[in-house]
Amino acid sequence: MRRGKGTLVRLAFKGDSKIMTNTPDEKMMDDGHTALAMGEMEQAVLCYRSATELNPNNAEAWQALGMCLVKLEKLEEAIPALEKLVSLKPKDQLAYTSLSLAYGRAGRILDAEEMAGKAKVAAWGGDPAKLKARE
Repeated sequence: MRRGKGTLVRLAFKGDSKIMTNTPDEKMMDDGHTALAMGEMEQAVLCYRSATELNPNNAEAWQALGMCLVKLEKLEEAIPALEKLVSLKPKDQLAYTSLSLAYGRAGRILDAEEMAGKAKVAAWGGDPAKLKARE
């Protein structure tokens, strides 16, 4: 495997020819990255949303979708996307940081602080799930 344009490109060898294959969700991710680079945020959202539909376990797609939605101030859509990201990567610092940002922008300060605390625990190599929930 080798890296190409933000996704993994799998190389299959058949005789002397190299066949490059991308899964459909990886193709949508590439299209989303291109749209994002060109400043086409709404198009990027469509691509990233398609990637999550094609592969609901694609954490990178949930991250990209959530952060694009935060940038567009569509927080009511961003928060569930980032909550899904956290469920897929429960020990990932960036997942918690992203969700904390969305909560903060939505005015959910206590939730934002809780996720920021979990991000710190994840950064230290701990298990954020063991952090006591606020009362």
